[in-house]
Amino acid sequence: MKIQNIYAREILDSNGNPTIETTVELLDGTKGVASVPSGASTGKTEVLELRDNETNRYGGKGVLKAVDIVNNVIAPLFKDKEIHNQEEFDKILIEADGTDLKVKLGGNSILSCSIAFCRAIANSFGIEMYQYIGMIYWGEKYSESHFQLPTPLMLVLEGGKHGNWATDIQEYMIVPNIAKFGNFSESLRAGVNVYKNIEKILIEKNYSTGVGFEGAFAPMEIKNSNEEAFGIIVDGIKRAGYTPGEDFNIAIDVAASEFYNEQENTYKIDRGQRSVSTDEWYSIQKDLYSKYPIISVEDPFNEDDWDTWTKFATDFGRDGKMIVGDDLLTTNVKRIERCITGKSANALLAKPNQIGTVTETLNAIRMATENGMNAIVSHRSGETIDDFIADLVVATPAKFSKFGGPVRGERVAKYNRLLEIENLLRNRLTD
Repeated sequence: MKIQNIYAREILDSNGNPTIETTVELLDGTKGVASVPSGASTGKTEVLELRDNETNRYGGKGVLKAVDIVNNVIAPLFKDKEIHNQEEFDKILIEADGTDLKVKLGGNSILSCSIAFCRAIANSFGIEMYQYIGMIYWGEKYSESHFQLPTPLMLVLEGGKHGNWATDIQEYMIVPNIAKFGNFSESLRAGVNVYKNIEKILIEKNYSTGVGFEGAFAPMEIKNSNEEAFGIIVDGIKRAGYTPGEDFNIAIDVAASEFYNEQENTYKIDRGQRSVSTDEWYSIQKDLYSKYPIISVEDPFNEDDWDTWTKFATDFGRDGKMIVGDDLLTTNVKRIERCITGKSANALLAKPNQIGTVTETLNAIRMATENGMNAIVSHRSGETIDDFIADLVVATPAKFSKFGGPVRGERVAKYNRLLEIENLLRNRLTD
């Protein structure tokens, strides 16, 4: 395929912060458009998100530098150039940057081009995005039988940095037993039912029902912090007519690096009022999680504490429970390889903007799943209506999606795309 033009502009994400949108136009006139998200809590080894740092404009968060790089540095690399596949396109971007964390061109600049090219090719072929991603991922083993709808990890309560520290734990999610509900759409419907019942409980308690960054409730009135949040969720599951531990389980994102004090080597819990050691925080978590049907724990410890991660993965990661590396792994094959060797986690949280290209994201998912790990395709706190990650989770062996609460347009766009894909796949089976 020959590329006619690549150009970018600055738009806003779901948190009212600037982000970049890029269009790739092929010589046949076909276009692909992509916009990239931004994380509020980020791992230290994520690729650079290039910002302008001009305080008089968007508080320094503008992305005009990233836009300029796409228009005047990246675009000339591809003008009238014949590109044969996604890997070749991404390799040119990676080599042009030449740094591990993409500090020269910016991970956001690069990713916007990578996804836009991927979408342009899919559009040119007249196929769905998940089909083209599947072709890239599976190669000669490509088959539509590989496509599967994920089990959604639906966000219902937010704390930490995402929810104004209503709780220490950043995210509380409900996980439907998809085998019981039969398919994705019924699992989603049941999840929304639980979400609505949690809202009723909060109203009865005179708690606020405003939502956090990712579309879940963030009630500052929660008094007992983490434990009360679990109780509200269990009650919400029951009120919706379901059984905790059977119809629905719970997943959490602790995001422990966000309240870890590196100088003191302590965790600041209870909204920063109490400092505890690593061993104490380990014991607190172990006791708390034993009381509730929790099947997935993300980032329970600081991202550099590999030894404690390994101990926790051995201790808690029994019976199919997931210990999920987000800040620990940052969708990076080198860190995933270390994790596999040390058995530090058994699930990868895959976020394309942590690593910067479609190819590298697929390589991360491949390394994880081929070595016995689960993969969860995830959104970010600052999202756009771009639904690339919905197609990504269907096309790959990733079994889970993490797209936020069932409200706010940028979250619902992903859920609605999954509903659309489910319908497309169902229709193909009946044709």
